[in-house]
Amino acid sequence: MKLKKLLLLLFLSYLHSFHIEAQSLKSSGLDVLEYHVHLEPFFSKNTIEGSVSIKFKTSTQTEKVVFDSGELTVTKLEGKHTKGFTQKGKKTTISLFPNENNIYEIKLHYNGSPKKGLVFLDNSQKLYTVYFTSEWMICNAAPDDRATIKLDLLVPKETISVASGNLKGTNKIGDKIKYSWHQNYETPAYTYGFTVGSFNTLEKEYNGIALKYYSADYSKEELKQIFQYTENMMKFFEEKTGITFPQKAYSQILIGNHYQEMSGFAILRKSYGKLVLKDSTETNLISHELAHQWWGNMITCKNWKHFWLNEGFATFMSAAYNEYKFGTVKYQADINSYKRVYEKIKSKGRDKPLVFKRWLNPSGDDRNIVYFKGAYVLHLLRKELGEEAFWSAIKYYTQTYYGKSVTTKDFQLAMEKSSGRSLENFFKKWIY
Repeated sequence: MKLKKLLLLLFLSYLHSFHIEAQSLKSSGLDVLEYHVHLEPFFSKNTIEGSVSIKFKTSTQTEKVVFDSGELTVTKLEGKHTKGFTQKGKKTTISLFPNENNIYEIKLHYNGSPKKGLVFLDNSQKLYTVYFTSEWMICNAAPDDRATIKLDLLVPKETISVASGNLKGTNKIGDKIKYSWHQNYETPAYTYGFTVGSFNTLEKEYNGIALKYYSADYSKEELKQIFQYTENMMKFFEEKTGITFPQKAYSQILIGNHYQEMSGFAILRKSYGKLVLKDSTETNLISHELAHQWWGNMITCKNWKHFWLNEGFATFMSAAYNEYKFGTVKYQADINSYKRVYEKIKSKGRDKPLVFKRWLNPSGDDRNIVYFKGAYVLHLLRKELGEEAFWSAIKYYTQTYYGKSVTTKDFQLAMEKSSGRSLENFFKKWIY
């Protein structure tokens, strides 16, 4: 399969990702500090029941706050300073009594039959989350609202769970097992996720980080071949950023029909493994999702108008890794592929700036711009600055904004400060 077709699988799998649910804004005054989720899936009915405790603060005293709740049904609200709740559309509004320090703690009990956001695989005790976090936990879905999370999953004893954060322990409860996952550093709600199932498992180790590979469809030996470069990829990204991977483990799961990075792990379409077994150099999607652990999860676009800072970066970094591992010819083939996609859009008169005026109901060409024009423009910026200045500036940008939310202007200023050059004309021509 040619690279262009391979990467199209990636962005097409996103389809309506992020642009619909992420309309709550931290700038409205809501700042979630931590979530604690208890969740139990019921495979016979494809339903879930759970609760979420949310600690949050508001910038001023307010009578109400609004959370994203997808199609979940809230059954009960607990909280010292709460009056009650209402649900309308995909929002849950909490009415509040004044609180002197503007810090609140609430607990919402809920259930639902997710039609998206949580995929139950037919005739098996397997499921995974994808894209729409608010379809399985009530949250503030804005990309600039970062919080810690504790996630307790109660699953059948013959299955295991993989989730965001570090596994703090397991506890047998009847014929089920509770897995307790804690992520003690803040990321946006869209990065949270988990998967449940019975898998063949292979574990390796890189600098004290457990690298774990899961699949019900491939043997341990095949998993070893498919993910043989993961350790090398992590080394590459750590060298380029000067920042080590933040968790004790990184997991990759071949399952279902989606691709998505989540905090601490990634899911990859199960058929993708066959492609890599056929050609061991076709690893763009593996490196793309791993790159998101730095650019996307830890450095996050402040709003979806700057989405290219997530996806253009990960797409470019997958090509940069190919250059590092397989040579300049493969890197240039990637870049040429990105350029062809972009030039096709231009020929149709559908080119747009990388900074979108609005990111609502994006077309296929819009998503192509974010992924492939974004990656191509980073390549052009590399040529503009030169090798040493470009990578020094990328490291400076990454270290400056690690764990923060950014706009394109933040990126521009960081690149200018590091390189000592004005990039105003370049950004006007290619980005704005």
